[in-house]
Amino acid sequence: MAKLLFLQDLEYEYLGPMYISSMLKKHGHEVLLHIGNKLSDFEQTISQYRPDFVAFSIMSGSHYWAWNMAKQVKKEFGIPNIFGGPHPTFFPNFVEETGVDVIVRGEGETACLEFMNRLDKGKDFLDINNLWISRNGHVYRNEVRALDNDLDEYPFPDRELYSDLKGKIDIKERNLITSRGCPWHCTFCFNDSMRELYSGKGKYIRTRNIDKVIEEAKILRDTYNTKAIYFSDDVFGLDKKWLYEFLPKFKNQIGLPFLCLVRADVICKDEKYVQCLADNGCILVSFGIESGNEDIRNKMLGKKILNSQIYKAAELLHSAGIKFRTFNIIGLPGETLEDAFSTVKINIDIKTDYPWCSTFMPLPGTKLTNYAMDIGCISRDFTVNDLTPSFFSKSNLVNHLNIRQLENLQKFFQTAVLWTWTFKIIKYVIKLPPNRLFTVWFGFVYFLVHVRAERRSFWQTIYFTLRNYKRLLKKG
Repeated sequence: MAKLLFLQDLEYEYLGPMYISSMLKKHGHEVLLHIGNKLSDFEQTISQYRPDFVAFSIMSGSHYWAWNMAKQVKKEFGIPNIFGGPHPTFFPNFVEETGVDVIVRGEGETACLEFMNRLDKGKDFLDINNLWISRNGHVYRNEVRALDNDLDEYPFPDRELYSDLKGKIDIKERNLITSRGCPWHCTFCFNDSMRELYSGKGKYIRTRNIDKVIEEAKILRDTYNTKAIYFSDDVFGLDKKWLYEFLPKFKNQIGLPFLCLVRADVICKDEKYVQCLADNGCILVSFGIESGNEDIRNKMLGKKILNSQIYKAAELLHSAGIKFRTFNIIGLPGETLEDAFSTVKINIDIKTDYPWCSTFMPLPGTKLTNYAMDIGCISRDFTVNDLTPSFFSKSNLVNHLNIRQLENLQKFFQTAVLWTWTFKIIKYVIKLPPNRLFTVWFGFVYFLVHVRAERRSFWQTIYFTLRNYKRLLKKG
């Protein structure tokens, strides 16, 4: 049967490769994943395994490493490559870059299976839907296939794919999805682009069968010694009828604590929602504030969430005993220092347990990036290859008043929210030139917040951070 080798540079479990691997293995193909940083880290595995293709699952801004590694593998071993994930999905012209052979757009389980089946039978694959292929100077661009409406037709993610991570990182908390898709239209997000990609191709938002989710959770608990589950849906429990049936079953049959992603307005519309989460084991929710300025959040970012809803959501969560993490963005197009300070202030006001903040990353093709171009914050010829490696580093915006101070504020955001007495001092500190000390301090506080929020092993996380510090900065 055909062989696929995933190469990855960060010691972390990603659901995408695990779903692909389980689908391929179910049909008799061989899949392996190896983690490293330099070609020498992979040479022995490649020589012994001799895959038909090397595969990479990549995000924009962190795709440089994978692209460079693919070229090295091709030069040294003559093995072609295939790329999947958000970056090739939304920037399919990546296939035109030197050394890139095949990309997968959108959901890749059935497309990759057809691809591997063709490889196994020695057949060509130029016409497979979801694939764009570069060959002999020509690019074959195939449309995406219809969405698979029944997510339960997919086998459970292949957790053994990351078996060599045992003992290296704290994986007592595992990711699990109960649905795919998001109904909202935030201007900084690619969900609109994904909906457009699949327009007329089936139901975009799909929810799994309750019993199948319970079955997968049992495997995680009993086979993999999982101590907590992170429901990594875009928004957990969009279907309230499904949620209110699922959660009591989850508590009775699984009995593990869980974490999830929510929205402040969803919380406010139904107070039963928060109490149901709390009663059935929820220990942490995460939701986006993005900006403390309501006009920026709703008119520029399209969040459609009021400040009053954020305050109400926080009150309900505190009352229910659920800790929460907020997502925030500093350095938005046209944002002033006062606007950014309002983002810090709203987090202080609601007593955010675990604040998280990035600089704005202008992903080409999103409405927000187009707006940034319109007002002159980004050049019209800005491309995805101009992105900084991380939204924790430098801003891509130019001609933006006080951008250096905004970059500095991002480094001290968590400090200001958690130790509120520092906020007045930070307003003066950010006027200094950006420097390595600010970055080191940010990394230290970020580490502490991460360990506390996700109840990770302190020493294992330190060990992981020291080994992967530079790559973590690039990944964001």
